[in-house]
Amino acid sequence: MATATAELPVDAQHLNGVTKSTNDADTDHPDGAEIRRQVEFYFSDENLPTDLHLLQCCGGRENLPVSVSRICGFKKMRGYKPKSLVVAALRKSPFLEVSEDGKTIKRKIALQGKCVLDPDFFDDDEIAYDPRNPKPAVYPVPNIPQTKTQYPPGTSKNMMKPTGFEKTHIEPPQTPQEAVEEAALYDQDKPFVERIEIAIQRFKQKRRMHQMYALVFNKLMRFGGVEWGDRMYQGTSKQEMANMDAEELARALATHNVPWDRSDEKQWIVDFVGVSKAFLSSWYPAHYGYALDAVKNACQVLRSFYNYLLYHKVCPEYNDQLELARKACDLAEQELPMVHAAGLALPGDFNKSGSAIFGGAHAGMYTGDRSWAEEARAEGIRTDEIGIRDEVAKITFMTGVATLGSDEQYEKAAANSFKVLNSEYVSLEIIAIHPADDLTKESYVKQSEMLKSKLEQLEPLGKLVCKRSYVEDCDEWDLPTDKLKFPNGKPEKAGHDIEYVFWVEESVLSKCFEGMKMDAKVLALEGGLTILDDITEVMCSFFTWIPNELWMERKPKEVRWLKKAMAVDEEEEVDDNAVKESGEGKGASDDEFDDE
Repeated sequence: MATATAELPVDAQHLNGVTKSTNDADTDHPDGAEIRRQVEFYFSDENLPTDLHLLQCCGGRENLPVSVSRICGFKKMRGYKPKSLVVAALRKSPFLEVSEDGKTIKRKIALQGKCVLDPDFFDDDEIAYDPRNPKPAVYPVPNIPQTKTQYPPGTSKNMMKPTGFEKTHIEPPQTPQEAVEEAALYDQDKPFVERIEIAIQRFKQKRRMHQMYALVFNKLMRFGGVEWGDRMYQGTSKQEMANMDAEELARALATHNVPWDRSDEKQWIVDFVGVSKAFLSSWYPAHYGYALDAVKNACQVLRSFYNYLLYHKVCPEYNDQLELARKACDLAEQELPMVHAAGLALPGDFNKSGSAIFGGAHAGMYTGDRSWAEEARAEGIRTDEIGIRDEVAKITFMTGVATLGSDEQYEKAAANSFKVLNSEYVSLEIIAIHPADDLTKESYVKQSEMLKSKLEQLEPLGKLVCKRSYVEDCDEWDLPTDKLKFPNGKPEKAGHDIEYVFWVEESVLSKCFEGMKMDAKVLALEGGLTILDDITEVMCSFFTWIPNELWMERKPKEVRWLKKAMAVDEEEEVDDNAVKESGEGKGASDDEFDDE
């Protein structure tokens, strides 16, 4: 659609944001003469030689362009609006030159002679200057940048200010009044729930809670059983808050609260160590990944909060736990990137080859000989090969067995008579790492020279020694009360003394560390050879799981105890009297419930 536009007067065109180039010479500010007179004075030979600030902007005799925005910010120029008309007025000055984009201005003829930027300016008695201008303290006087500071993408000037989450951040010393105030806030006679609520809010007030920090902190609070929502006292005015003491203000601004049922020690326990370990090792990596910056940010948010609790003596009875929780943050920052790198490298070419040969997870995965891949390459489309060719897998496996294996294992590999005895998923913990010895390296160099026409250089193998690992996530109330089957309230750890030895390339071993845990599928072959078939998950040494993860997405339903053999809809309630009168439920035991 088209719209008709009537011819507008010049002034109307400016008001509507339209300026024609043919009328630029006639455009001027209503106070154009005053604007030109004032700015010309700023740059004049009378003012400029002793105007230190403006000299730092233009560089004195260098006559560097000065930002028009800076000039408009001078006291006597602030009343002239809009900026576009101020620029138009300055363009009419015979003494000044405005850039084409209207962002900078300078003299048409550079300043001549001495100015206060010269160290010997005040030594010349023939030059008159205003004695009120102080002598610069340091020479040479630096120039003031005329361009805006560039910040990294996604950040602003406010975000570059200290946040309180820096590793170098130190809590400022308290005044005597602040010390008395905090002693009352965190009085040991107060319940822990009350003290931690106040500490959470005051911690947030003393930090710049940017989004990346607030996200981690709110998730941590939720993970630790602290509820989060809108402010409780949203109707409180600023005048009312001005008359509040520190504790009343913290409660008025609080968005986090700890339900009072959390104070029941039979149902809830205070466990800073377990919460920090589980949050950093299990929940956070599963939801936000292993990006280095994200891991450092998460660890620093937790560390900063624990430092605050320790410094302000919020809960001295749990100081030992807080110290251990801080150490868990340091360990997580060190191990989580290594865990991610190890997960990408494992299980290595030798184990992938064994898996492909013996029908494991990598069998039939090679795509280089597929018809669709050949057609795509013919059309010029790049297709990265997935999996290992059968020939390469056999050479890699045979070389490893010939170098590290026994005579019996080599004979079985040569005769292709290896049989898979067992295939199982197990949780493993690395207990030892043995790099390749000199003899193994020498043997692999010789093999690589012989096979260089068939495949790339083979990498020498070391040994990865593991044992069964068990996550302590089963408590006594999770199991039936059968003292014969579960005498200790927990299931037996079958095979806890079994060791697994895997042959793994040196480059992969360098990414592993003792104590690292992993869930894997293992193939047990004849002759005592084990293949690390597939890795489903890699975990840090302090991996912990706690039931708090259940309510991060949804709250678990309350367990309802029912009479035996009765099915009750969730929306209905059971009338115990009616049950007794009807005769149903006789013989029901309080120790049993219907879980169907």
